Amino acid sequence: MNKRRHQRIEVENVVANLSDEGNFFSGTVDDVSRAGISLTDVSKELHDWRKELSIMVSAKGKEYKMQVIPKWLSKNYSETRMGLEILDAPLDWTIFVLNYEPADENNWATITNLPDC
Repeated sequence: MNKRRHQRIEVENVVANLSDEGNFFSGTVDDVSRAGISLTDVSKELHDWRKELSIMVSAKGKEYKMQVIPKWLSKNYSETRMGLEILDAPLDWTIFVLNYEPADENNWATITNLPDC
């Protein structure tokens, strides 16, 4: 869960709707990065959680449609949490996330996978 290449950014008032070939589920987005999303309040009815899913994330009046694959799932008596790796996202999503990243981070090095200068 903590092997992240990009910093996670906590967000509020962001929701997601997932689809796995006919079934639809919703969840609340806790945090995001350029490469991933963490959800809470995910339906316990999601059975085959290791396959690719379509997701629509709604934030600040915009919707971002992406392809994701679940990387981890944590269930307890009160909630189900899920970590998703983003496989395909629109450019607008990357810009959305970049606007929340700390200004002191060397974004160019992160985007291009070059070492910090």
